[in-house]
Amino acid sequence: MTSTVRNFRLKDVFTLVNLLCGVVAVHYVVAGELRRAGYAVLVGYLGGDLPDGAVARLTGTGNRFGAEFDSIVDHFVHVVVPGLIVYSAYRQGGHELVGLFLMGTLVATATIRHARLAAERFNFPLCWCGLPRTISGFVAMSLPLSHTFFAENPWRYQTGVAVVVPLCLLNLVPIPYMTHRGQRGMQVWVKVIVGCFFAAPLLMYVADRPLLFDVFLIGSAGYALTGWVPVRPEERRAFYAEYRRWSAALGAWVSIRH
Repeated sequence: MTSTVRNFRLKDVFTLVNLLCGVVAVHYVVAGELRRAGYAVLVGYLGGDLPDGAVARLTGTGNRFGAEFDSIVDHFVHVVVPGLIVYSAYRQGGHELVGLFLMGTLVATATIRHARLAAERFNFPLCWCGLPRTISGFVAMSLPLSHTFFAENPWRYQTGVAVVVPLCLLNLVPIPYMTHRGQRGMQVWVKVIVGCFFAAPLLMYVADRPLLFDVFLIGSAGYALTGWVPVRPEERRAFYAEYRRWSAALGAWVSIRH
């Protein structure tokens, strides 16, 4: 018990906030209140997941337990919960099997991505290898909660398949998506866009709540389409050199195991 308390640091309190918001979101999914479930996920992201890294750096309290705790919680809140929201929205519309397919695709690709990166570390701090699971999860969650792209869209269910499946597959494609904690700072214009992305949900909740998830969907999908743009040519070459090393090491590890 003493060891557990010692491992649990201030930053982990914020991760716990994210986790509990995910649990609240599941409650709302079961109750059929999908927008409230989406709000709970956003509260966990903005009030728990975003601050935990900053708190860890400011307090110097990062450790392996915190990293694993954060990763597991993110997988639940940013992958499984959005999958439940998608499934429930399609089930309510009479397309249960399609919703199950989308949920399965989202969870499967994100889980495979996580397992691959856990088996062999991808050592390129500037970029993520492939689309982060959080982004694909947020797009999948925001689409059925949006007003313009779903509620008023006569092709809403087809649109969901056309958008969610390709983004899920991007979890596994070696595209260098720039991170916010890389070896160099982001360009000023990138920082402005990122700041707007984080501020938009709060502003929309106050100014135009029905369109909150429309804006969040556009921001998340925008990153999926352009998150590789700020990466410089020489950085991309270094990224793919690391990807070749990582892929070979992962393949060698599999061969040894079998």
